[in-house]
Amino acid sequence: MRNSIIILLFGIFSSLTSCRTDFETIPSNGSLEFSEKTIYLDTIFANIGSSTYQLKVYNRSNNDIRIPKIELGKGQSSKYRITVDGMTGNNNRSFENVELLANDSLFIFIETTVNIAETESDFTYNDKILFDVGTNQQSVDLVTLIQDAIFIKPNRDLDAKIYETINIENFDPETRGHTLRDDELNWNNAKPYVIYGNVLVPNGKTLTIGEGTSVHFHKDATLIVDNGAKLIIDGKLNLTDSEGVILTKREVTFEGDRLEPFYEDVPGQWGAIFIFSGTKSLIVNEINHLTLKNATVGLFLASNTNNNSPNVKIDNSQFYNCSNIGILTRASIINGTNTVINNCGIASLACTYGGNNNFNHCTFNNNWNSTKQVAVLLTDYFEDIEAIYANNPINIFNFTNCIVYGTNQRELAIEKKGNNDLIYNFKNCLLKYSSSQIANPNFYNFTNPLFYQDCKIATNSTQFNPQYSNDDTNKLWPTIDLDPIIPPFLPTTPLDILGRSRTNIGAYQFIAE
Repeated sequence: MRNSIIILLFGIFSSLTSCRTDFETIPSNGSLEFSEKTIYLDTIFANIGSSTYQLKVYNRSNNDIRIPKIELGKGQSSKYRITVDGMTGNNNRSFENVELLANDSLFIFIETTVNIAETESDFTYNDKILFDVGTNQQSVDLVTLIQDAIFIKPNRDLDAKIYETINIENFDPETRGHTLRDDELNWNNAKPYVIYGNVLVPNGKTLTIGEGTSVHFHKDATLIVDNGAKLIIDGKLNLTDSEGVILTKREVTFEGDRLEPFYEDVPGQWGAIFIFSGTKSLIVNEINHLTLKNATVGLFLASNTNNNSPNVKIDNSQFYNCSNIGILTRASIINGTNTVINNCGIASLACTYGGNNNFNHCTFNNNWNSTKQVAVLLTDYFEDIEAIYANNPINIFNFTNCIVYGTNQRELAIEKKGNNDLIYNFKNCLLKYSSSQIANPNFYNFTNPLFYQDCKIATNSTQFNPQYSNDDTNKLWPTIDLDPIIPPFLPTTPLDILGRSRTNIGAYQFIAE
């Protein structure tokens, strides 16, 4: 009996393995089905690789089939690249005798990199994936829109490693990458700009970025304003219809160089804007109507020489989705009006190592998905892996008519490690703050008029909630009138960030919805 069972099991095993060994297919007959008949690869810049797109191919028959050929219509010269179920075939452009089991499917993954000179008259690049041959041939169309741009990069092949590392404490000229020439110092909206590596505005020069200009940064790319240089971002208010749809783009935008919708709000796609110039050269950098998003640090103001405080004036500007900090200052002078920051990994605004910091009618919110981030961080020190640096003689922080809010209980953090005075003043501000464990309770004595004047303190998510339109998507205008709760302290800025007459604190006048 035992021997009979062993023989039976051996027979079953043999029959199963022989099925795999004797696996046979028949040629396909033109009856493949596809998840899409046309694959639209989203807009990309010339010479920048696309995301990877997917096509699923189905064999709905009860027969195991063999597809004699899968290839790109333009053959080996095609700018598309495909893989078929993980196989690369002949240079990712042609495949022979691809087997597909009955009632099964396979995956094809598609990418492209195209030069603008290779596009059609409508700036599209087109090809097909061809399946089978002769009368059984089927096809799936491929369409990509290519956008021309001005590329600013180190004098190296784009395929080479061109990313440098910035050492903030010891700024090394070798890391500067490409120094802008005189004919590269005026940017306009004729074409987008794409930045590779580190691009430097040199000492004694001014980079002017005109209204409507779009600037895109490749992975880890930075823009550096050196000592004695100057940055002017001269954006204007967009022209919109009654529904808020943009008719004419006039603001300046800084973002990553991936144009596909998936990357629309992905933080950390590029590096930062570094500004080192300021008081030593009597320079005030000017930023107006800028929308910056998806950086590591949006704007970093830091001195790399003694006796120099970077000096920046920011008006009507927005900073979103930075993986680290939206605006980071270090012993700097910053004056911000109608400025909005939201959704940053550590802090939306971090004014560190003191300086002279003044904000009026600004909205600082943080919806980052953690319990550690804050909307506003104020310190008289900074630290690196070697030491803590404190005792900056100037530590001034002034906030008037501002909103400091977010998803956490505590959205304001004030820290002191030096011996010099820390001067901070909040006037007519809405502050989100509720914490049973306070490192220095004297910083949060909201009844002390020396530091807090006519402020409202939201101790939970319902109290004094500004009810933003949608803070997750950076629509930070209140949908309720805040004037009965906390009227503006001084009407020194009569128009909000959208150019409307205001009666509310923050950067936006409320919009009832």
